[in-house]
Amino acid sequence: MTRRVTAVALLAALPTLVSSHFASATETLGSVRTAAASTPEGTVTTLPGGAILHLAPGTKIERLRTMKLQLAPPGQPQTVTQVVKLVSGRVDIEIPLSKAPKTAVLLQMPRKVSAVAKGGHSIAIVDANRVTLAAVDGDMLAASGNDWKPLPTGLVRGFAGHDPTPLEHPVPGIPSVGISQPLLLSLGGEAPTAHASTTTVKDADHYQLSVWRASDKGTELVRRVDARGTAGDISGLLPGQYQVTARAVDSTGIFGQESAGSALRVVGAELPAGARYESGSILLGTRGRVKLLGATGLEASYGQSAHFVSAPDSVGLSRGEGTVLRLREPGTVNEVRVGLEPRTLRADVEISPKHAHWPEDMIEVTVHLFDARGRAVSESIQVKPTVLVNVDVVDVTWLRSDNAMHTFIPKPLGKGPWVVRVEIADEFGDPAGRDFMEVAGPEAERVSTR
Repeated sequence: MTRRVTAVALLAALPTLVSSHFASATETLGSVRTAAASTPEGTVTTLPGGAILHLAPGTKIERLRTMKLQLAPPGQPQTVTQVVKLVSGRVDIEIPLSKAPKTAVLLQMPRKVSAVAKGGHSIAIVDANRVTLAAVDGDMLAASGNDWKPLPTGLVRGFAGHDPTPLEHPVPGIPSVGISQPLLLSLGGEAPTAHASTTTVKDADHYQLSVWRASDKGTELVRRVDARGTAGDISGLLPGQYQVTARAVDSTGIFGQESAGSALRVVGAELPAGARYESGSILLGTRGRVKLLGATGLEASYGQSAHFVSAPDSVGLSRGEGTVLRLREPGTVNEVRVGLEPRTLRADVEISPKHAHWPEDMIEVTVHLFDARGRAVSESIQVKPTVLVNVDVVDVTWLRSDNAMHTFIPKPLGKGPWVVRVEIADEFGDPAGRDFMEVAGPEAERVSTR
């Protein structure tokens, strides 16, 4: 009963307070003189007293003189109220909910529409033909002219054209959101994509997915994605832990409250020098260790083992041999897997012809390069070839196509015989393959020792 009397008394006093305020506050205070930050979604501004304004791109506002309103129960202090003229665009207002508001925002808008946001999340939109107000979470007060009425939480009120009669409909309901694969791997420049889906909300035009990153300082919003329908893709996330929430948006642009969060985690890796990621596996040196990123709190297993332990900070080969690292969230069965394999390069070297004489024969060297699993390596994998005749290094020109290398060895000075050696090392100097041949001189019989 007391609350009702207070509300009636406030509504009775507001026309006089607001009218006198606007009559005397013709001086514009200009841009908000407080902390403001620009984002892709617009500008975020904190007013004196703590009210936060989220201004959509292109929104125009003016600050007017501060006033006091009796928003608390009788006998409580009046609330210092910031006055903002919303010329055009959209503003979202966030004020902590309280039985005795410590701050409030009075909005002056075209078509003699006014509103008081005194707690929770409020929205005001001004376009060419319409003024729309929404009490998403927390009550508001709204007026056309001096006809002040409560705007309860969960209600949208619109004023179209010059008709003072408002049109009302509920704020969109709260959907639920799910992630089809909540644990993803981000390795080797691959950008994993999370597939999110929401339940259907009545009268929703579309849905908005919000991605929140967990950190030591709490959670921070890193992205919002519009989903036309009930499904949306989220990509390009750095390793870490996230929560994905959803909210329904109606045709006027009013959105409801955020859903409960659905967990999403992206696991990455910091590779040591000399390691690389290829075809789903990390190729490592014998003593190389891969630092896991974003894996704190996960469980790990290897190969086909059914035993899981807390995920370590780094992983390597199993006694120098390849293995499969398996990761999962505790208490779940869904896993992500990545192979750990020796960074082995095998070079098959062939020197021909088998029985060679110099200068009659031209000696050709052919090299084929393979990885630890016998697959042909790409041309991007660098090698260090060395050609020696006896003990002298010979400069030759190599031609390479994919995993094949070719060269010809010129005849040296002298009468021979000679020993030709070809050695191939990987880019880190580790031996990959070799071959040699004894080449007879011009007066020798065609006998060659290998």
